[in-house]
Amino acid sequence: MKKTCSLIVPFTCISIFVTNLYASRDNFDHNWKFTQQDVAGAESVEFDDSNWRILDLPHDWGIEGEYSETDPEIGGRIGYLPTGIGWYRKSIRVPESWEGKHVEITFDGVCMNSTVWANGKLLGHRPFGWISFSYDISAIATEADSITFAVRVDNSKQPSARWYSGSGIYAHTWIDVKDKLHIPNDGVFVRTQMNRATISTEISNTGERAEKFTLRTSIRDASGKSLGEAKRALGVSAGDRGALEQTVTINSPRYWSPHSPQLYTLHSEIISGGTIRDRRETRFGFRDLEWRPETGLWLNGENTKLRGMNNHQDAGALGVAVPDKIKRFRLQQLKDMGVNSIRTAHNPFTPEFYHLCDELGIIVMDEIFDGWKKWAEHDYAAHHFDEWWRRDLTDWIKRNRNHPSIFIYAVGAGRDPAHPLGKEMVELCHQLDNTRPVTSTNVGADHMDVLGLSGPSEQVGFLDAVKRDRVIVATENPHTWPTRGYYRTQTWYRKMGGDRHLVPDLTDEEIFTYDWIADSDRPNPLQIFGSSYDNHVGRISSRKSLAQLRDTPYYAGAYRWTGHDYLGESGKPHGGWPFRLFMGGAIDVANFEKDLYYLYQSQWTTTPMLHILPHWTHLTMERGTKIPVWVYTNCDTVELFLNGESLGSDAPGSEWNQMQCQWMVPWTPGELEAIGKKNGAIVARQTVRTAGPPARVALSIDGDPLAARGKDIVQIRAATLDANGNFYPYGEHRTHFTAIGPASIRALDNGSPVDVEKHYRASSRKAFMGLTRAYIESTDESGDITLLASSILGVTKLLHSNLISIDVGQLTLRGASSKQEVEIFYTTDGSNPIPASTAYTSPFPVTLGTTVKALIQLDGNPVQTLEQRFASDEGLVWK
Repeated sequence: MKKTCSLIVPFTCISIFVTNLYASRDNFDHNWKFTQQDVAGAESVEFDDSNWRILDLPHDWGIEGEYSETDPEIGGRIGYLPTGIGWYRKSIRVPESWEGKHVEITFDGVCMNSTVWANGKLLGHRPFGWISFSYDISAIATEADSITFAVRVDNSKQPSARWYSGSGIYAHTWIDVKDKLHIPNDGVFVRTQMNRATISTEISNTGERAEKFTLRTSIRDASGKSLGEAKRALGVSAGDRGALEQTVTINSPRYWSPHSPQLYTLHSEIISGGTIRDRRETRFGFRDLEWRPETGLWLNGENTKLRGMNNHQDAGALGVAVPDKIKRFRLQQLKDMGVNSIRTAHNPFTPEFYHLCDELGIIVMDEIFDGWKKWAEHDYAAHHFDEWWRRDLTDWIKRNRNHPSIFIYAVGAGRDPAHPLGKEMVELCHQLDNTRPVTSTNVGADHMDVLGLSGPSEQVGFLDAVKRDRVIVATENPHTWPTRGYYRTQTWYRKMGGDRHLVPDLTDEEIFTYDWIADSDRPNPLQIFGSSYDNHVGRISSRKSLAQLRDTPYYAGAYRWTGHDYLGESGKPHGGWPFRLFMGGAIDVANFEKDLYYLYQSQWTTTPMLHILPHWTHLTMERGTKIPVWVYTNCDTVELFLNGESLGSDAPGSEWNQMQCQWMVPWTPGELEAIGKKNGAIVARQTVRTAGPPARVALSIDGDPLAARGKDIVQIRAATLDANGNFYPYGEHRTHFTAIGPASIRALDNGSPVDVEKHYRASSRKAFMGLTRAYIESTDESGDITLLASSILGVTKLLHSNLISIDVGQLTLRGASSKQEVEIFYTTDGSNPIPASTAYTSPFPVTLGTTVKALIQLDGNPVQTLEQRFASDEGLVWK
């Protein structure tokens, strides 16, 4: 008999679940209630949450807030974004189909210090912010007609990490409903060798009587065809667990690799009395791994270099609650760059990440911990590590060990290679999974299967001096800091000691002088942008690191720090506020590729490509100044043309400083064209032109378009162009966005290291080096969706041009294109524009100090108000 709980909840917070014949996993993300404060008694069923915000998970409240300058030691680590305490609540009615079932609630990730209640009963507490966990709610579901879940998340003590961690329930949640005789969520472990799969299966009996049954295990291909199976009988006592091992052999399996990520599905069925009581599907892959000290990794008999990138979990303006679609885009972006491996620095990622790596063919170095001792004052290692690390490590490996993409485990970073805990960690990893080696970054290195090193691997002479008794991997190498669209010909070193690799200056004197700030206003000498010529380095350049990896047989792999820029960790390397991020990525925080991206692509891919740098728009450059023009390419030769005249051909070399084709080109406006050839045939070409003053904004979609129906997200690129369609690389105007139809702006970004405007639900953002990013979300409602983007454009300081343009662009995201009439009215005297103001028809001149305002109307209705100032104290500094 169920007892009725008294509930006072709005209808919109009630969810009903329907189970299938065997078991169900229902997404539990929708219609949670949230408040960003600590409140007493919120775990109680009777608590009044009627004024709380209603939202869908995943959710990161930190990225929704404002950047705020705080103590550099704290703010510089966490990205100057809010943390604190938050509460989530959700109420559901218990469906009749749960009667007599085993029911769990699962959280894929909560950051951090989460405490969960159901109907006021404490379910548990997990301090680690990067682990999945479940709670059994079967008894509560039996006793009550309704359940109110309450989750308290405490990320108030800072710094709790060395980087932006985010705050909240940032990953999916689930309700799992199963028979009381069932396979636990992490109860299947598949190991493969050649064409044989060995399967260990746990069976849990939470019922009140002993059970006898048969476990039928079969392997199926993508079409669902059974390729082989095994059966075995077993009995499990009431309230107990059983385990058994089976072997299934199939004919001629297709092996998983980055080139061919072939996947199979294991079907595990518990059969009792002719009835299937439980069924679990586990995706896996056949692959054979061998690690040899003298030659590194061998995958399916092929020697394979780990061409790696480190990444943190955030995606800039989206924080750590990254939509699965954007995760896929970022992973594919790295794969297209030539990356075949990612290190999850410095924590496990959400389950979807590993599924995507399985599908895309990306090898994972799966890392669980940052330090084993305090790295930040209030991090997990400082307060919870000793008590929790064994349980968290166990849960992590059991959750992830069936992913064919995971080749190696990493257990932490630190400075003590003899740390005795290393031995215990490796032993526990092997106990849980003896098919993968274990490494770390420096800490406990004496006990690791694979030697992993960060900074020391960048030092001069490292590869000659290192012992070769184990496989060697550079877990963080190289560190360089390019800023998209920014160039210097003089080399900058972070490390000034004798252990650094020298990178020659490209010119005797610096030829580029624009900057984000005047030297006299720079509060810290570290607050500088990094050159995109691969000459803004720590100890080693990207090219030197690439050459070492390619040419050293016993050097198994190297993981660049990082693939994408990430929020936080800006204090020590970049001098703190207003620097909000670490800019070591080959791709910026808004998912725009830097020049460095194409260096790696030229070395790690074979599809013909070439990329010219720098751009060919130099507003204050003296004519005749010799500019180093580089072309990254995998072609045999490249011929460069300036205004139709050949400047000769060059071929990329094998030495690190000859990887790029290079010409010293006297500056003159016009057109640079590079033509790449293979075997004498033209296979690639690119043209860059000197741009005139900015005149319009071009809208396009990066990645997959918006789905034809339902909730989805899409990435919009807004690029600054001149009147002839040439990219203007200094664009810093403000673009205003409006979503028309059943959609809204999720967030805006631009990749700038120093732009500290709010991202979430913003309606406008300045461009950075000519680009702006918009994330647009559709709702569940049907209907056409169009994005409107408007800008007032001109050279901010009126260098060489005083003409101002006003541009309104529209991009159809779903359904039919908009037919609405656009009208533009503007003023230059400081007054607010109205329909009686001057109608915009063509570019117009202004003088320094002018503020231009504009009114945008659709079908006679005002939709946007724009404002842009043109003055000597605005925008980039030109020396």
